[in-house]
Amino acid sequence: MKQLHLKHNENNTTILFLFSGTGNSLNLALRIQEKIENCEILSIPKVLEDKKFKYEAAKIGFIFPVHFQNAPYIVRELLKNIKIIGDPYLFAIATSGGEIGKTFQNINKILDNQNRTLHSEFSLVLPSNSIIMENRSSTPKEINRLIKNSEVRINEIIEIISNNEIEKCIYKKSSFKDRFGSLMGRFFLYRIFNDRRFKVDNEKCIRCGTCVSVCPMNNIEIVDDKVTWNHNCECCLACIHWCPHNAIEHFKTRGIPRYHHPNIKVKHMREYKSKS
Repeated sequence: MKQLHLKHNENNTTILFLFSGTGNSLNLALRIQEKIENCEILSIPKVLEDKKFKYEAAKIGFIFPVHFQNAPYIVRELLKNIKIIGDPYLFAIATSGGEIGKTFQNINKILDNQNRTLHSEFSLVLPSNSIIMENRSSTPKEINRLIKNSEVRINEIIEIISNNEIEKCIYKKSSFKDRFGSLMGRFFLYRIFNDRRFKVDNEKCIRCGTCVSVCPMNNIEIVDDKVTWNHNCECCLACIHWCPHNAIEHFKTRGIPRYHHPNIKVKHMREYKSKS
């Protein structure tokens, strides 16, 4: 028998807190919004910038990519600050290229400070954009397969959320390679692999401003005709993957194929950034 979250809430709205760099999580949020009435998508960076932390809704979800087998730092910051009113159905959806590590355990540890826990924990496998430390890019054929397979899972997730069903993630032991990668990420992601290492090929760059538009952190400017990062980076790699001329590099990314979700355009990224 399926378990349900049966608390009645007269407020029938749904709020989706979103962080997305290359569009996998944004596409998912938009699909949920299409199917669930009174559903609002809020940008996590904008919510934190505006310091709007009190929320009441029948359903509250957190949608984000996995960074080194954890929720991105900015997602964890939101969870530490958010003040949830009432007893909504809580869920989180982690998009990744495969391993999610202890992402949901870490989220529940933070929520436990408010005597709350996730009712449902969903993972969704999609093409990876992780290309800084190693090439995890997919071939066009693999991308098409992963996108097609994800559609079935997205429909399942929407049905579960619609019915307030409870689904807990089944954890499996991570490989040594992935545990080591996670450890490296925690120690070095914000210390070494940060925005000071972005390089722009000035022969390719046409100053179109795409990188400025897609950066969810509003961390990029064009100053004196130069692309400039302002050291508030979440290493989502949106700037690298969305650049139409492959003019941006970081560490070992040269020659590696770029990726962003085929359903998502620059205008979608620009629009979602302003939502709070």
